[in-house]
Amino acid sequence: MVAVTGTTQLAMQQAMSRNISLLTTMLNRQNQQLSSGLKLDGLIGVSHQAQELGALKSKLGTAENYTDAVKTAQNRTTLYALSLEKIIDLATDAKDMMIKNRDPFFAKTAAPAAQAGTLLDQIGSILQTKDGDRYIFSGTNYNTNPLNGTLSGLPAVYGAGAVPGVTPGYDVPFQPVPDSVPLNQPPYLNLGGNIDNYYDINSVGLYVDDNERLSYGVSAAEPGFQRVIDAVLRFRDATADLGVDDPNYQARVDDATKQLDLALSDLKSTASRNGYKQQHLGEVQDRHARGIDLLKIRIGGIQDADPAEVATNIAGLQAALEASYMVTSKTLQLSLVNYLR
Repeated sequence: MVAVTGTTQLAMQQAMSRNISLLTTMLNRQNQQLSSGLKLDGLIGVSHQAQELGALKSKLGTAENYTDAVKTAQNRTTLYALSLEKIIDLATDAKDMMIKNRDPFFAKTAAPAAQAGTLLDQIGSILQTKDGDRYIFSGTNYNTNPLNGTLSGLPAVYGAGAVPGVTPGYDVPFQPVPDSVPLNQPPYLNLGGNIDNYYDINSVGLYVDDNERLSYGVSAAEPGFQRVIDAVLRFRDATADLGVDDPNYQARVDDATKQLDLALSDLKSTASRNGYKQQHLGEVQDRHARGIDLLKIRIGGIQDADPAEVATNIAGLQAALEASYMVTSKTLQLSLVNYLR
Protein backbone atom coordinates (compact mmCIF):
# COMPACT_ATOMS: atom_id res chain seq x y z
CA MET A 1 0.00 0.00 0.00
CA VAL A 2 2.83 2.35 0.83
CA ALA A 3 4.51 1.60 -2.49
CA VAL A 4 1.31 2.31 -4.39
CA THR A 5 0.82 5.58 -2.54
CA GLY A 6 4.43 6.64 -3.21
CA THR A 7 4.10 5.85 -6.88
CA THR A 8 0.87 7.83 -7.11
CA GLN A 9 2.39 10.85 -5.39
CA LEU A 10 5.46 10.72 -7.64
CA ALA A 11 3.23 10.68 -10.70
CA MET A 12 1.29 13.65 -9.36
CA GLN A 13 4.50 15.56 -8.70
CA GLN A 14 5.76 14.87 -12.21
CA ALA A 15 2.42 15.97 -13.67
CA MET A 16 2.50 19.16 -11.61
CA SER A 17 6.08 19.86 -12.75
CA ARG A 18 5.05 19.46 -16.37
CA ASN A 19 2.07 21.73 -15.78
CA ILE A 20 4.27 24.39 -14.13
CA SER A 21 6.74 24.19 -17.02
CA LEU A 22 3.92 24.57 -19.56
CA LEU A 23 2.37 27.49 -17.68
CA THR A 24 5.79 29.17 -17.41
CA THR A 25 6.34 28.80 -21.17
CA MET A 26 2.90 30.21 -21.91
CA LEU A 27 3.49 33.11 -19.51
CA ASN A 28 6.85 33.89 -21.13
CA ARG A 29 5.23 33.97 -24.57
CA GLN A 30 2.51 36.32 -23.34
CA ASN A 31 5.15 38.60 -21.77
CA GLN A 32 7.06 38.54 -25.07
CA GLN A 33 3.86 39.53 -26.86
CA LEU A 34 3.28 42.34 -24.35
CA SER A 35 6.87 43.58 -24.78
CA SER A 36 6.90 43.54 -28.60
CA GLY A 37 3.31 44.63 -29.05
CA LEU A 38 2.99 42.05 -31.86
CA LYS A 39 1.02 38.86 -32.11
CA LEU A 40 2.97 35.67 -31.53
CA ASP A 41 4.84 33.84 -34.33
CA GLY A 42 4.84 36.75 -36.81
CA LEU A 43 2.94 35.99 -40.02
CA ILE A 44 2.13 32.49 -38.75
CA GLY A 45 -0.14 34.09 -36.19
CA VAL A 46 -2.03 35.97 -38.89
CA SER A 47 -1.63 33.52 -41.78
CA HIS A 48 -5.11 34.20 -43.17
CA GLN A 49 -4.15 37.90 -43.59
CA ALA A 50 -0.48 37.43 -44.49
CA GLN A 51 -0.95 38.49 -48.12
CA GLU A 52 -2.83 41.64 -47.13
CA LEU A 53 -0.21 42.44 -44.48
CA GLY A 54 2.60 42.05 -47.01
CA ALA A 55 0.85 44.36 -49.48
CA LEU A 56 0.24 46.98 -46.80
CA LYS A 57 3.87 46.91 -45.68
CA SER A 58 4.98 47.29 -49.29
CA LYS A 59 2.75 50.35 -49.67
CA LEU A 60 4.11 51.73 -46.41
CA GLY A 61 7.70 51.34 -47.61
CA THR A 62 6.88 53.10 -50.88
CA ALA A 63 5.13 55.97 -49.09
CA GLU A 64 8.07 56.39 -46.70
CA ASN A 65 10.50 56.49 -49.66
CA TYR A 66 8.41 59.22 -51.30
CA THR A 67 8.36 61.09 -47.99
CA ASP A 68 12.16 61.00 -47.75
CA ALA A 69 12.50 62.25 -51.34
CA VAL A 70 10.00 65.06 -50.76
CA LYS A 71 11.89 66.07 -47.61
CA THR A 72 15.09 66.40 -49.67
CA ALA A 73 13.24 68.59 -52.20
CA GLN A 74 11.80 70.68 -49.36
CA ASN A 75 15.29 71.26 -47.99
CA ARG A 76 16.45 72.46 -51.42
CA THR A 77 13.50 74.77 -51.98
CA THR A 78 14.21 76.22 -48.54
CA LEU A 79 17.81 76.85 -49.63
CA TYR A 80 16.48 78.49 -52.80
CA ALA A 81 14.16 80.70 -50.74
CA LEU A 82 16.93 81.81 -48.38
CA SER A 83 19.33 82.42 -51.28
CA LEU A 84 16.79 84.43 -53.27
CA GLU A 85 15.97 86.51 -50.22
CA LYS A 86 19.67 87.32 -49.73
CA ILE A 87 20.17 88.21 -53.40
CA ILE A 88 17.07 90.44 -53.38
CA ASP A 89 18.53 92.19 -50.32
CA LEU A 90 21.85 92.59 -52.16
CA ALA A 91 20.04 93.96 -55.22
CA THR A 92 18.31 96.48 -52.97
CA ASP A 93 21.72 97.43 -51.55
CA ALA A 94 23.03 97.76 -55.11
CA LYS A 95 20.23 100.17 -55.99
CA ASP A 96 21.03 102.27 -52.94
CA MET A 97 24.69 102.23 -53.99
CA MET A 98 23.81 103.40 -57.51
CA ILE A 99 21.59 106.22 -56.27
CA LYS A 100 24.29 107.49 -53.92
CA ASN A 101 27.05 107.21 -56.51
CA ARG A 102 25.10 108.88 -59.30
CA ASP A 103 26.64 112.15 -58.18
CA PRO A 104 30.11 112.14 -59.78
CA PHE A 105 31.52 114.32 -56.99
CA PHE A 106 30.44 111.77 -54.35
CA ALA A 107 31.48 108.80 -56.49
CA LYS A 108 35.04 110.08 -56.92
CA THR A 109 35.63 109.61 -53.17
CA ALA A 110 33.53 106.44 -52.63
CA ALA A 111 35.38 103.81 -54.72
CA PRO A 112 32.20 102.69 -56.54
CA ALA A 113 33.99 100.04 -58.60
CA ALA A 114 35.23 98.36 -55.41
CA GLN A 115 31.72 98.49 -53.93
CA ALA A 116 30.36 96.86 -57.08
CA GLY A 117 33.03 94.16 -56.91
CA THR A 118 32.10 93.33 -53.32
CA LEU A 119 28.42 93.02 -54.25
CA LEU A 120 29.24 90.84 -57.25
CA ASP A 121 31.27 88.42 -55.13
CA GLN A 122 28.53 88.24 -52.49
CA ILE A 123 26.02 87.34 -55.22
CA GLY A 124 28.48 84.84 -56.71
CA SER A 125 29.01 83.16 -53.35
CA ILE A 126 25.25 82.58 -53.01
CA LEU A 127 24.96 81.17 -56.53
CA GLN A 128 27.57 78.54 -55.58
CA THR A 129 25.43 77.20 -52.70
CA LYS A 130 25.61 73.42 -52.33
CA ASP A 131 23.31 70.83 -50.79
CA GLY A 132 25.76 68.11 -49.86
CA ASP A 133 27.91 67.71 -52.97
CA ARG A 134 25.25 69.16 -55.30
CA TYR A 135 25.35 72.72 -56.70
CA ILE A 136 21.71 73.73 -56.41
CA PHE A 137 21.89 76.58 -58.98
CA SER A 138 23.46 74.54 -61.80
CA GLY A 139 20.27 73.08 -63.28
CA THR A 140 21.02 69.49 -64.26
CA ASN A 141 24.78 70.26 -64.20
CA TYR A 142 24.58 69.74 -60.44
CA ASN A 143 28.15 68.39 -60.21
CA THR A 144 29.51 71.53 -61.90
CA ASN A 145 30.05 74.94 -60.31
CA PRO A 146 27.72 77.30 -62.22
CA LEU A 147 30.30 80.10 -62.17
CA ASN A 148 33.55 80.24 -64.09
CA GLY A 149 35.29 82.24 -61.36
CA THR A 150 34.70 85.24 -59.14
CA LEU A 151 32.19 87.70 -60.54
CA SER A 152 34.37 90.64 -59.57
CA GLY A 153 37.08 89.17 -61.80
CA LEU A 154 34.97 89.41 -64.95
CA PRO A 155 36.57 91.69 -67.58
CA ALA A 156 34.81 94.86 -68.69
CA VAL A 157 31.63 94.03 -70.58
CA TYR A 158 30.78 97.63 -71.48
CA GLY A 159 33.85 99.63 -72.52
CA ALA A 160 34.81 103.18 -71.60
CA GLY A 161 32.74 105.76 -73.43
CA ALA A 162 29.89 103.35 -74.21
CA VAL A 163 26.66 105.30 -74.59
CA PRO A 164 23.30 103.80 -73.53
CA GLY A 165 20.94 103.61 -76.50
CA VAL A 166 23.72 104.32 -79.00
CA THR A 167 26.55 101.80 -78.61
CA PRO A 168 25.53 98.58 -80.46
CA GLY A 169 24.46 95.79 -78.14
CA TYR A 170 24.46 97.96 -75.05
CA ASP A 171 20.72 97.77 -74.46
CA VAL A 172 20.36 94.07 -75.22
CA PRO A 173 20.31 92.19 -71.91
CA PHE A 174 21.51 88.61 -71.84
CA GLN A 175 18.64 86.41 -72.96
CA PRO A 176 18.07 83.00 -71.33
CA VAL A 177 17.99 81.04 -74.59
CA PRO A 178 19.29 77.43 -74.60
CA ASP A 179 21.77 77.45 -77.44
CA SER A 180 25.38 76.37 -77.17
CA VAL A 181 27.10 79.42 -78.62
CA PRO A 182 29.31 80.76 -75.81
CA LEU A 183 29.16 84.34 -77.14
CA ASN A 184 25.40 84.38 -76.51
CA GLN A 185 25.72 83.25 -72.91
CA PRO A 186 26.11 85.26 -69.70
CA PRO A 187 29.84 85.88 -69.15
CA TYR A 188 29.78 84.30 -65.71
CA LEU A 189 28.50 80.81 -66.59
CA ASN A 190 30.97 77.94 -66.30
CA LEU A 191 31.26 76.71 -69.88
CA GLY A 192 32.85 73.50 -68.61
CA GLY A 193 29.31 72.26 -68.09
CA ASN A 194 26.65 71.56 -70.70
CA ILE A 195 25.14 74.95 -71.51
CA ASP A 196 21.62 73.67 -72.11
CA ASN A 197 21.60 72.00 -68.71
CA TYR A 198 21.95 75.32 -66.90
CA TYR A 199 18.57 76.31 -68.32
CA ASP A 200 16.91 72.92 -67.81
CA ILE A 201 15.17 73.64 -64.52
CA ASN A 202 12.19 71.42 -65.41
CA SER A 203 14.37 68.31 -65.20
CA VAL A 204 15.34 69.21 -61.64
CA GLY A 205 12.53 67.41 -59.88
CA LEU A 206 11.23 64.14 -58.52
CA TYR A 207 8.25 61.82 -58.46
CA VAL A 208 6.26 62.67 -55.36
CA ASP A 209 3.80 59.83 -56.01
CA ASP A 210 3.43 56.98 -58.49
CA ASN A 211 1.90 59.19 -61.19
CA GLU A 212 2.88 62.69 -60.05
CA ARG A 213 6.16 64.44 -60.84
CA LEU A 214 7.12 67.87 -59.52
CA SER A 215 9.95 70.08 -60.83
CA TYR A 216 11.43 72.63 -58.44
CA GLY A 217 14.72 73.87 -59.93
CA VAL A 218 16.15 77.39 -59.82
CA SER A 219 19.16 78.09 -62.04
CA ALA A 220 21.99 80.61 -62.05
CA ALA A 221 20.89 81.33 -65.62
CA GLU A 222 17.48 82.65 -64.47
CA PRO A 223 16.67 86.09 -65.97
CA GLY A 224 16.69 87.69 -62.52
CA PHE A 225 20.23 86.52 -61.77
CA GLN A 226 21.41 87.49 -65.24
CA ARG A 227 19.97 90.98 -64.90
CA VAL A 228 21.15 91.69 -61.35
CA ILE A 229 24.71 90.70 -62.30
CA ASP A 230 24.46 92.63 -65.56
CA ALA A 231 23.15 95.72 -63.74
CA VAL A 232 26.06 95.73 -61.29
CA LEU A 233 28.50 95.14 -64.17
CA ARG A 234 27.00 98.11 -66.04
CA PHE A 235 27.50 100.24 -62.95
CA ARG A 236 31.04 98.98 -62.39
CA ASP A 237 32.03 99.51 -66.02
CA ALA A 238 30.47 102.99 -66.00
CA THR A 239 33.14 104.11 -63.53
CA ALA A 240 35.59 104.12 -66.47
CA ASP A 241 33.90 107.39 -67.52
CA LEU A 242 34.05 108.91 -64.03
CA GLY A 243 36.07 112.13 -64.20
CA VAL A 244 36.40 111.71 -67.96
CA ASP A 245 32.82 112.14 -69.14
CA ASP A 246 30.69 112.71 -66.05
CA PRO A 247 27.38 113.27 -67.92
CA ASN A 248 27.81 109.92 -69.70
CA TYR A 249 28.78 108.32 -66.38
CA GLN A 250 25.47 109.52 -64.93
CA ALA A 251 23.56 108.24 -67.97
CA ARG A 252 25.20 104.85 -67.57
CA VAL A 253 24.39 104.72 -63.85
CA ASP A 254 20.75 105.52 -64.70
CA ASP A 255 20.80 102.71 -67.26
CA ALA A 256 22.23 100.29 -64.67
CA THR A 257 19.51 101.32 -62.21
CA LYS A 258 16.78 100.58 -64.78
CA GLN A 259 18.29 97.16 -65.42
CA LEU A 260 18.38 96.58 -61.66
CA ASP A 261 14.67 97.40 -61.36
CA LEU A 262 13.96 94.73 -63.98
CA ALA A 263 16.21 92.35 -62.06
CA LEU A 264 14.31 92.91 -58.81
CA SER A 265 11.02 92.20 -60.57
CA ASP A 266 12.43 89.00 -62.09
CA LEU A 267 13.94 87.87 -58.78
CA LYS A 268 10.65 88.37 -56.95
CA SER A 269 8.87 86.39 -59.66
CA THR A 270 11.36 83.54 -59.22
CA ALA A 271 10.93 83.70 -55.43
CA SER A 272 7.15 83.52 -55.89
CA ARG A 273 7.49 80.48 -58.16
CA ASN A 274 9.73 78.80 -55.60
CA GLY A 275 7.24 79.63 -52.84
CA TYR A 276 4.51 77.86 -54.81
CA LYS A 277 6.76 74.80 -55.13
CA GLN A 278 7.38 74.89 -51.37
CA GLN A 279 3.64 75.00 -50.70
CA HIS A 280 2.97 72.14 -53.14
CA LEU A 281 5.70 69.99 -51.57
CA GLY A 282 4.27 70.69 -48.13
CA GLU A 283 0.81 69.58 -49.27
CA VAL A 284 2.28 66.40 -50.77
CA GLN A 285 4.18 65.69 -47.55
CA ASP A 286 1.01 66.15 -45.48
CA ARG A 287 -0.86 63.82 -47.83
CA HIS A 288 1.80 61.15 -47.48
CA ALA A 289 1.85 61.59 -43.69
CA ARG A 290 -1.90 60.95 -43.51
CA GLY A 291 -1.56 57.93 -45.80
CA ILE A 292 1.29 56.52 -43.71
CA ASP A 293 -0.75 56.92 -40.52
CA LEU A 294 -3.67 55.03 -42.08
CA LEU A 295 -1.39 52.25 -43.35
CA LYS A 296 0.17 51.86 -39.90
CA ILE A 297 -3.28 51.61 -38.35
CA ARG A 298 -4.31 48.89 -40.84
CA ILE A 299 -1.03 47.02 -40.34
CA GLY A 300 -1.43 47.30 -36.59
CA GLY A 301 -4.95 45.92 -36.81
CA ILE A 302 -3.53 42.75 -38.35
CA GLN A 303 -0.26 42.17 -36.52
CA ASP A 304 -0.54 44.09 -33.25
CA ALA A 305 -1.53 42.25 -30.10
CA ASP A 306 -4.47 43.49 -28.00
CA PRO A 307 -2.80 44.80 -24.78
CA ALA A 308 -5.95 44.27 -22.71
CA GLU A 309 -6.33 40.69 -23.92
CA VAL A 310 -2.65 39.95 -23.30
CA ALA A 311 -2.81 41.46 -19.80
CA THR A 312 -5.86 39.31 -19.00
CA ASN A 313 -4.06 36.19 -20.26
CA ILE A 314 -0.99 37.01 -18.18
CA ALA A 315 -3.09 37.53 -15.05
CA GLY A 316 -4.84 34.20 -15.61
CA LEU A 317 -1.57 32.34 -16.21
CA GLN A 318 0.04 33.90 -13.14
CA ALA A 319 -2.94 32.82 -11.01
CA ALA A 320 -2.79 29.29 -12.44
CA LEU A 321 0.97 29.15 -11.86
CA GLU A 322 0.60 30.27 -8.24
CA ALA A 323 -2.09 27.65 -7.69
CA SER A 324 0.15 24.97 -9.22
CA TYR A 325 3.00 25.94 -6.91
CA MET A 326 0.66 25.72 -3.90
CA VAL A 327 -0.60 22.27 -4.94
CA THR A 328 2.96 21.08 -5.51
CA SER A 329 4.01 22.39 -2.10
CA LYS A 330 1.14 20.61 -0.34
CA THR A 331 1.84 17.41 -2.25
CA LEU A 332 5.45 17.50 -1.12
CA GLN A 333 4.34 18.07 2.47
CA LEU A 334 2.01 15.04 2.31
CA SER A 335 4.78 12.96 0.82
CA LEU A 336 7.03 13.85 3.73
CA VAL A 337 4.30 13.00 6.28
CA ASN A 338 3.67 9.65 4.61
CA TYR A 339 7.37 8.94 4.53
CA LEU A 340 7.75 9.71 8.26
CA ARG A 341 4.91 7.37 9.08
